Amino acid sequence: MYLPFLWYINHNLEQQAQALFKSWFVDFEPFKDGKFVDSELGMIPEGWRVGTLNELIISTLGGDWGKEDAIGNYAKEVSCIRGADILEIKKGNRGNMPTRFILNKNFLNKVLKAGDLVVEISGGSPTQSTGRICQISETLLKKYDNALICTNFCRTIKTKPSYSLFIYYLWEYLYKGGVMFSYENGTTSIKNLDINGLLGKEVIVIPDENIVHKYTAICKLFSQTVQSKGNESERLVRLRGTLLPKLMSGELKINDINN
Repeated sequence: MYLPFLWYINHNLEQQAQALFKSWFVDFEPFKDGKFVDSELGMIPEGWRVGTLNELIISTLGGDWGKEDAIGNYAKEVSCIRGADILEIKKGNRGNMPTRFILNKNFLNKVLKAGDLVVEISGGSPTQSTGRICQISETLLKKYDNALICTNFCRTIKTKPSYSLFIYYLWEYLYKGGVMFSYENGTTSIKNLDINGLLGKEVIVIPDENIVHKYTAICKLFSQTVQSKGNESERLVRLRGTLLPKLMSGELKINDINN
């Protein structure tokens, strides 16, 4: 029962962070008593402005899939985040990322760092758009012996300082609102996200930088707790995998555990 409880805690923390984002940056609830000004998106707090996501990021980088084995110049061993791994990362789990080998010359441009955002750009379904996102944390990086990169079906977003969590939760808000469907192209079976179009055309409210810093400080606590509970959950899964076969075979008795 403890593992589902840990999942519930992490899920609840994520919901709280998303609710806080909506309260601050969509409904403007903490700023109701302040002065508002008109904009193309309606009334917004004074000192805020309307812009695009491109104004808050440094760059977007393509991923790499490399080779399954070390061959020739494909010698740099890495662990590779796929779209399928994003949900596990968001839960605070290590995931099951495959080991790949990429060109040494590509490594410095591809390696992920804390604060980077990884976005799935290919996949989706008629009811689920492309564009799932996760944030790379120091805790996640420490779980792997290898450096991390993302597959070429994903993109890395490098944000301006202090904007990583703000963009992450803004992206989640847009994703849950179905906005990414408007930026998809491709066949009915495989869809591609027009990430450049999304970053350059989707109009958003950009808060005062000091407000972003305050929001980041709060949500960083949420994120750190999710990662901590994910570590605990994975430890318990490993323990269960060790003990359960021994209990079922009779090699280990309940009393042995209690002693």
